Amino acid sequence: MKLKIYPCPGHCNVSMMTKTVAQYFGIIDEENITILPHISMNILQEVEAAGDSEKYISLNGCPSTCASMAYEDMGYELYDEIVMTPDYDIKHNEKYTNLEDIDEEIEHVQKALDKIIASY
Repeated sequence: MKLKIYPCPGHCNVSMMTKTVAQYFGIIDEENITILPHISMNILQEVEAAGDSEKYISLNGCPSTCASMAYEDMGYELYDEIVMTPDYDIKHNEKYTNLEDIDEEIEHVQKALDKIIASY
């Protein structure tokens, strides 16, 4: 199964961390994981053409779930959702000023992806 991940589209540090984590997965498994730079109006046709061979995932930086809302704005609601941080705490912005120490976040996403893949 191929995964298509749309990371948080924002520009705060939490969003930058989310994009960095997504890029990590896109690099380590570029054959099976595609990082979507945006969600287009064509998503419904893409999903229909792919059938069960692709799974779409929203990778949200915080509970605002902006990546998920982008899917829904285009009329697609059959995505899986991962939320990176549990709250809106400003400490997250401070923590992600340096994006070199994100091993915990990568592990969080790996566990979530493993669950998503196992459910199909």
